[in-house]
Amino acid sequence: MNDEGAVGDEVLGANAGAAEDAPRPYVSFRGKVEPHWLDVNRHMNVSWYDHVFDIAESDLFEVFGIHDEYIRRTSYSFFRLEKSVRYERELMPDARLEARSVVLWTDLKRVHHFHELWNVDRNYRAASVEGLSIHVDLRLRKAARIVERDVADLLTRLSHEHARLPWPKGVVRRDFRTRT
Repeated sequence: MNDEGAVGDEVLGANAGAAEDAPRPYVSFRGKVEPHWLDVNRHMNVSWYDHVFDIAESDLFEVFGIHDEYIRRTSYSFFRLEKSVRYERELMPDARLEARSVVLWTDLKRVHHFHELWNVDRNYRAASVEGLSIHVDLRLRKAARIVERDVADLLTRLSHEHARLPWPKGVVRRDFRTRT
């Protein structure tokens, strides 16, 4: 988890800087466009957008207890089923970045999540990614519900908090809840 994370009795997602009782996305990455992230066009290469989004997704999942120790101890993990990236604006050298992540929905087997990459210096969204991940029993290689109470409770709390946010611009899929 990044150094801005809040878990336990603190309000999840409180690191985004809104009023204390207001729902807000979880800030899952902070950094800047590094020189080695640039391509021949002298802007951030798309592979680094994906890299930042992978960090953001892992950090979000750590908030509700899905991390290496959980995977080793339980033999359960998450696999990503779908990922849709939208590149909206270019990011230039040294731009300060922030990824803001939300859990759109969960049934404790599937997690529909959304991440936005913001240029903090110029206050614009540069890209977004929408994903669907599934909890898997690694011994059986089959989908399985989360059974650990602490993990289920944290994920449910985060999902309920994020459900109070406006639906993010750019979310394409709304039908995950109806799938089996």
